[in-house]
Amino acid sequence: MAVDFDRWIESQFAASGPFTALIILVKIESTTIRPLGSSYATVIGSDLRWAGMRRLLDGSKLPWSGMAIFPTFSDAGGPLADEGARRRLAEVQKRVIADHAAINEGFFFDRLGRMIRLEEVAS
Repeated sequence: MAVDFDRWIESQFAASGPFTALIILVKIESTTIRPLGSSYATVIGSDLRWAGMRRLLDGSKLPWSGMAIFPTFSDAGGPLADEGARRRLAEVQKRVIADHAAINEGFFFDRLGRMIRLEEVAS
């Protein structure tokens, strides 16, 4: 059975072709998130499913409960070179650390592959 992530990656790839996925792992706490780690990957097809992605993320050994992907493209379209991917990932990390709501600029998924959204909590 397809989960939100599976449908998302198929749709994203169909719309854009290959891209660089900037990935941020977070711990979802009661009213906030805590960034734990990040990486990037080049996506060259839509055949990756949530079970495989989750295995890859679990390989980090981080206690993650949420993952955001920020599809990113070179100026010419398509994936970024490594240097550009590292630079853009650092920029996204800084934005998410400074303002956790920036996680919503990407596509945010829980451990079950369901798309979720960080909502502001009234204080």
